[in-house]
Amino acid sequence: MEPIAEQLIPFAVRAPSGHNTQPWQFSVGQDRIRIFPDLSRRLPVVDPDDHALFISLGCALENLIIAASHQGLVASVEYFPADEAEACVRVRLSAAQGADENVDALFRAIPERQTNRRDYDGRSIKQSDRARILEANLRDAVELRAFSVGDPDIEPIIDLVREASIIQFNDPAFVAELLSWIRFSRPEVSARQDGLVGEAMGFPSVPRWLGRWIMTRLVKPEGEADRQEKAIRQSSLLLLFIARSHDKGHWVDIGRSFERVVLTATSLGIAHAHVNMPCEVEPIRRRLAAHLGLNPGAQPLLLIRLGYAKKRLPPSPRRPVDQVMRQP
Repeated sequence: MEPIAEQLIPFAVRAPSGHNTQPWQFSVGQDRIRIFPDLSRRLPVVDPDDHALFISLGCALENLIIAASHQGLVASVEYFPADEAEACVRVRLSAAQGADENVDALFRAIPERQTNRRDYDGRSIKQSDRARILEANLRDAVELRAFSVGDPDIEPIIDLVREASIIQFNDPAFVAELLSWIRFSRPEVSARQDGLVGEAMGFPSVPRWLGRWIMTRLVKPEGEADRQEKAIRQSSLLLLFIARSHDKGHWVDIGRSFERVVLTATSLGIAHAHVNMPCEVEPIRRRLAAHLGLNPGAQPLLLIRLGYAKKRLPPSPRRPVDQVMRQP
């Protein structure tokens, strides 16, 4: 089974991650795959407790499970088993008893899914598609809430997005960390194969020194808040992913839920992008939780916008698979 297992990794690494850091490593051995967090790729400013890193692992895990099901395999998953020398998610593969009729569309969506930060056209998502997207959350550990753009109850969420965005762009450490992961030119993208592509964020392809000058001199906190508000108002729907508890297992489940939801949206021709600022700034996150009346311990950790993009973007870069593989 090992050759089949190795064929699953290229689909796992198509998962999204914060700043496209790709913070994962894999080992493959006979009937099992291990997914390890790569802490050398953590984001200590925007993600000091690493919850977003483990959300990314959950996204990679869900892609792997979907790809396995497409190959006629069933995956049995253990989060951070005690008998492993290092913290990891362990996946055991075995032959499935029957075909999963719902997996083909999700599998086809894996290479098509992208975070599209560009303009959306404001069209509403029809109710049947909205229902399919919401029903894609299969994790009991995750609560998913939807806010329709144009409804009054979205206004407090937009206010918190604006406030958190201004806080972040007034923080030199946040800006420095973001800059370190933006790839401003095409040669830089080709050389690094990770990070945020400047052109996908609306920058022209420019040398790093010029991109840094633009980011530090021309991008202003209020202007960034305005840009995020405009992006939300052009969208159709906000989705908020809430972990019922704040620990690594729940963070992985958030990633699994998010990935299945956005793959479902992608299969329906619906784009998505993060507007995660109020989840990233802890005091704002607490206020968001209070505003929503969440139970003690529940954490709103991921906020995205959905809608119909005016155009697709080039695929985000990914490192070659051999760079994320470990020996079993």
